[in-house]
Amino acid sequence: MIRIAVIAFLLIGCATSKLKLEKLPKKENFFRISWVKNLDPSYDSGNLPIGTSSPFIFQDILYMGDLSGKMSAFDVETGRVIWQVQEDAPIQSQVNKLGDVVYYGTKNGRLFARNYLTGKLVYATDLGAPIESQPSFVAGRLIVHLRNHSIITLDARTGKIFWNYKRSVPFLTTLQRVSQLLPYKNNVIIGFADGYIVSLSLEEGVVNWEQKLSTGVKFVDVDVKPVFFEGYIVAGSAAGPLRMLNPQNGVIEKTVEIYQSHTPLILGDQLVVGDIYGKVYRLDSYGKVKEENKLTKEGISSIKKWKDSLVVTTMGSEVFQLSKGDLKIKSEFNLGHAQSAVFGESYVGDENLAIYSSRNRLYVFE
Repeated sequence: MIRIAVIAFLLIGCATSKLKLEKLPKKENFFRISWVKNLDPSYDSGNLPIGTSSPFIFQDILYMGDLSGKMSAFDVETGRVIWQVQEDAPIQSQVNKLGDVVYYGTKNGRLFARNYLTGKLVYATDLGAPIESQPSFVAGRLIVHLRNHSIITLDARTGKIFWNYKRSVPFLTTLQRVSQLLPYKNNVIIGFADGYIVSLSLEEGVVNWEQKLSTGVKFVDVDVKPVFFEGYIVAGSAAGPLRMLNPQNGVIEKTVEIYQSHTPLILGDQLVVGDIYGKVYRLDSYGKVKEENKLTKEGISSIKKWKDSLVVTTMGSEVFQLSKGDLKIKSEFNLGHAQSAVFGESYVGDENLAIYSSRNRLYVFE
């Protein structure tokens, strides 16, 4: 579903001029822009580069890789560059942090570990396939889901590989996206492009159970991160309904007819999730829909809590502020371009909200 939207973008070429970092005037509204950066790479007119990554914030530093291969660490308040390095390939992997080190990967499969304050290289290693997902950490291990449907587990400190699990994906109509994993006890639970969700042992990568989630015949990818909610594993696909599974054996306990398009947000004993048709739902612990609201005709790409409201990004140009209670629209922000969308996720720091658009614009709100 997301790949279809990206293809549509690629068919619409346009040349744009570079924007410069600027401090914008404050307005008394919810979406108050602090600064904006244009991270568009150089390209020929008609070849529109589509950004699908997401920003990452730790304390006062915002980390963002771009399609020109630069990894940048910005002061989140001012947009000033703290450090910046040029890698050897485009970066679509969201940064993650463990200890004093930030981790990310490139499209040519190289994993980088750098000091979070200085950018000094700790180590780099080639994993053999594009890295487009955010690295994950479990018990000191670094786990990366590669574009070739492999899971590689390394020692986060040294980069030494412990095990590699390869999934056979025969479908030609895969979205070619990869999900993040959910740690559960001594296992990791992750979705794959063949429509299955799988539980692997953390120690050896042995399959504990697997369960088919998708009911479609194409674009069946389980490409959003599963969550643990009220005793269930909640996961789904754009080609099948949302499922609530027993984490011990993967048995489907409940099915909710929502074709989810992003990682759900847990709010206490309730779940907020958006679908591929632009509708947002609030579910109780039994999977019953308590509230719903159709916001747009575009798919929902993320829902985050910020300033006692919900921020909803879409695969169109709209960003919405919703009431947590009834999911009603309180305000909205437009990314300002017909070909703008958010294919990654927004990120909430202590006080700031960061959004990266498909037009490779980085927006920071205060």
